[in-house]
Amino acid sequence: MLTHRFRTILGDIPADWDAKPLRSLISEHFAGDWGDDEGEQAVAVMRSTNFTNDGQLDFSDVATRYFPKDKAEQFGLRQGDLLVERSGGGPEQPVGRIGFIERDMPGSTVSNFVQVLRPDSQKVDASFLGWALFELQRTGVVERVQQQSTQMRNLNWRDYQRLMLPWPELDEQRRIAAALKLADDAIQKTRTELDAARDLKLSLEAGLLTGRIDPQERPKAQTKAGDLPQGWSVSPLKNLAEIGSGITLNQDRAAKENACRYLTVAHVQRGAISNEDPRYLELSDQERKHRLLETGDVLVVEGHASSMEIGRAALFEDQGQPTTFQNHLFRVRADRDQVLPKFLLHVLNSERVQRHWNAVCNTSSGLNTINRRNLRNVLIQYPDTTEQQSIIDALNAAERNVTQILAKGKALEEVKRSLLQNLLTGKIRIPEGAIHA
Repeated sequence: MLTHRFRTILGDIPADWDAKPLRSLISEHFAGDWGDDEGEQAVAVMRSTNFTNDGQLDFSDVATRYFPKDKAEQFGLRQGDLLVERSGGGPEQPVGRIGFIERDMPGSTVSNFVQVLRPDSQKVDASFLGWALFELQRTGVVERVQQQSTQMRNLNWRDYQRLMLPWPELDEQRRIAAALKLADDAIQKTRTELDAARDLKLSLEAGLLTGRIDPQERPKAQTKAGDLPQGWSVSPLKNLAEIGSGITLNQDRAAKENACRYLTVAHVQRGAISNEDPRYLELSDQERKHRLLETGDVLVVEGHASSMEIGRAALFEDQGQPTTFQNHLFRVRADRDQVLPKFLLHVLNSERVQRHWNAVCNTSSGLNTINRRNLRNVLIQYPDTTEQQSIIDALNAAERNVTQILAKGKALEEVKRSLLQNLLTGKIRIPEGAIHA
C-alpha cells in the first residue's frame, strides 16, 4: 500500500492547506484510443511523442488516424484538460509527463498510452493541478507509482489516483498557477529570442564567409568556390595548412608512466571541444615533439554514422594539459600568414563545405568517412587576414549573443524549478492582490 512520509506526496504543507487524493479533484478521466485505422473520419491523435519535458505539447507531428464517423464524433479535448503519459519514459526518465490543453480541440483524442484528466473546476484550478502532477514527474517522485517492464515504464493508475496532493483554497491555487505561468512565459520568450539569435548567427556566417555581406560592395568574381568579392582567394587546404593524422589506439597505447590526454571523435563537436570523459594513452617524450596539439589547431572528424556530422570541426585551445588526438581525427595547423585558424574553422563548418563532404564521402559498414586526400583538396575561400579578423569579430559577437541568451534561459529555468518546489508546498505564499490571477 502506498504511504506518504509527509501530508502530501510533494512534501509537508502549511496548516491552513488541505491534502486531497488526485481522484477527488477530477470530474472525469479516460484512456485514449488508437483504433484500427479503418473508417472514413480523420482524427488527430496525441501520442507520447507529443509530450515534452516542460509541459508544452509539441504539435508538429500529431498522428492522423481514421475512425468510423459515429465514433469520431464522440472525441474532443477541452481547454483545461490534462494529458498524462501513462506508458513510456526511458532509462533515465520516469513516465508520467504532463501536457496542458490550452484550447478546445474538437475532434481530437489521445492514444491508448495517454490518459486524459478533466479537473473539477469547482474544486481545483486546472493549471495548479497540472503543475503539481508535473512536479511529481520532474522530481522523480512518480517512480513510486510506476511499474517497469523490459521495454517501458507504466503508471500504476490506481495508486496514481490515490496520491495525496496539496490543496490550498481555490484563489490561492490560481495565484500560484499565475506565478508559474509568468515564469513559463518568460522561458518561452527566451527560447524565441534564442531561435532568432541562432538564425542571425547562421545568416551572418552564410553571408560573411561567402562575401554576400560585403561592407565594401566590391564586384563579384566567379570562382570554383562560388561567386566571391574581387580580391578574395580560393585554394586547396593543402596550400594553407599542415594536415596530420591521429594516433591509432591499441593495447600498446594503454596509459602507463607516460600518460597523455587524447581527444576522440566524441570530444570534437561542431565548433566546440568537450572536456567531459577525459581519455589517456601512452605517449613517449620523443612522440610528444610532433604529436601534441597546439592552441589554434583545428580538429576535423574523419567519419561518422550521420552524413551531417562528417567533417565537423573544432578549435583546440591549450588548457595547460598536454593533449594529443586519435586516428579518426585530422589535425589542421593553419599557415597564419594566409588564413587565421578561427576563420578556417568557420569555413570548414560552413554549409558549402558540408555539402561538399556529403558529395564526396565514402560509405562503408554504415560509416561515412573522408580521407586525408579529400581534406587536403577541399577548397577554402578567404580574404586577407585583416578582413578575416573583421569577419571573426562579427561572428564572435553573434556567438556571444547566443551564449548570453542561453545563460538567461538557464537562469529562468532555475527560477521556475525553485517556484515549483516552494509555491506548490506553501514554503512561499503569494498574498492576495500581489499577482493577477
